Amino acid sequence: MRPLPKDSITPTPRERELMMLIARGLQNKNIAYELKISENTVRAHIGNIMRKYRLQNRTQIAIAFALHAAPLSLRRDLARAEPHPPAPKPAQAQSQGPGVQTVPD
Repeated sequence: MRPLPKDSITPTPRERELMMLIARGLQNKNIAYELKISENTVRAHIGNIMRKYRLQNRTQIAIAFALHAAPLSLRRDLARAEPHPPAPKPAQAQSQGPGVQTVPD
C-alpha cells in the first residue's frame, strides 16, 4: 500500500460508510442491500475509493478505514514506527529417505 500524501483527502461520509462495510467483510451485494443502492453503484464507489486513495484492493480499503478510525495517538505511533524487516524463510528440510530423522547438533 502506497502512503497517502501529507495533505491526504478526507473520506466523504458515504465513502466512510462504504469503507466500514468493506472492513466488516461484507460482499458487494450485501453492501448494496445495506445502502439501498445497486451492486454496480457499489463497484463504482469502490473503484473511486481505490483511485482517490491509490489503493489496490478491498483489504487496503479496510486497513485505511481502520487507520482513519483509530485514535490520533495510535496513528502517530504507526506513522513513526520503523518497518519490520522481512521474516527469514525457513530452511529447506533435506530429504534423507523414509524413517531417517535428523537431530540438531
